[in-house]
Amino acid sequence: MKTPLYAEHQKLKARIVDFHGWDMPVWYSGIKQEHLATRSGAGLFDVSHMGEIRVQGKESVPFLDRILTRSIPDIQQGKVRYGFALNETGGIIDDLTIYCVRSGVEYLLCVNASNTAEVFSWMEQHNREGAELSDISSETALLALQGPQADTILSRVLEIDKWDHHPFTFTRYDSRAFGKLMVSQTGYTGAGGIEIFMDPHSVVPLWNALISLGAAPCGLGARDTLRLEMGYPLHGNDIDSTITPFEAGLGFAVDMKKADFLGKNALETVLSGGLTRRLTGLEMLEKGVPRHGCPCLKDDQQVGYVSSGSISPILDIGIALCYLENSVREGEEITVSIRERRCRARVKTPPFVAGTV
Repeated sequence: MKTPLYAEHQKLKARIVDFHGWDMPVWYSGIKQEHLATRSGAGLFDVSHMGEIRVQGKESVPFLDRILTRSIPDIQQGKVRYGFALNETGGIIDDLTIYCVRSGVEYLLCVNASNTAEVFSWMEQHNREGAELSDISSETALLALQGPQADTILSRVLEIDKWDHHPFTFTRYDSRAFGKLMVSQTGYTGAGGIEIFMDPHSVVPLWNALISLGAAPCGLGARDTLRLEMGYPLHGNDIDSTITPFEAGLGFAVDMKKADFLGKNALETVLSGGLTRRLTGLEMLEKGVPRHGCPCLKDDQQVGYVSSGSISPILDIGIALCYLENSVREGEEITVSIRERRCRARVKTPPFVAGTV
């Protein structure tokens, strides 16, 4: 599958790879250059492969409140929340963002590309309230303009004098040049910035306008290293259907005070028994690139494994997210087995670099 910007990626000579069935740019000028451009200026990412599911009707609140981990009735219009869809064992089917488009009657869920069909089917299966569900992924393009200069660049493109937004809020604009936009103060890089939902037919002009004002086109490679420096989990690597939000250190996105939601009983059982592992971070103390699946050892005994790892372009050292037994403490030195070579590392809770939302 191809996003509406595929031809633009080709024009820019992007390195294209298959990503869960999508032909996506992994880099243009290079991962490190694009990473640094986002941290210092503005990086522009095509994330139109992400899924969007619209939920409408007066039944939408009780339905979403029952199936998701966040409290839905108190989300105000124009607000965004991060949450989960869980299975019966409390494992993460998907992590997603919830947008309150019209209080009480319309919500938008942005879900991971690889999970769109599964999440939509799961929602249909559990829709006993009769909420109106629509998979609008094919009708929606999504750009992520990230970095400290993102707001300034978009303000110039949209000819807005003053940008007055706050993290995890969004505003809808009816732009003369680019049609209807939903601009959200969210992102997956920790560099600040915005995400823009829009009609696929208008995304090419907006993409080119943002680049013309200094936004650097960036691929999935830089998106991955940016989120890793902040310790943001990636579904399929750091979280999946066998891992609970509490093991992943994401309990803030689970409202256990709610009367009920799918997976709550399983989470209560897990919490009552005590967690045996947790997602944390590692900084390498010697040369080596930790990768997914690398064993973590203490006193020659395996105490965990790397779930995501790479070289930090900012720190110029190897960093990783990993699941470790609770007996391993912050600041402890352990070893990571990298291609049968044991490399020293120190346990460090992310983020690895200072960032913003």
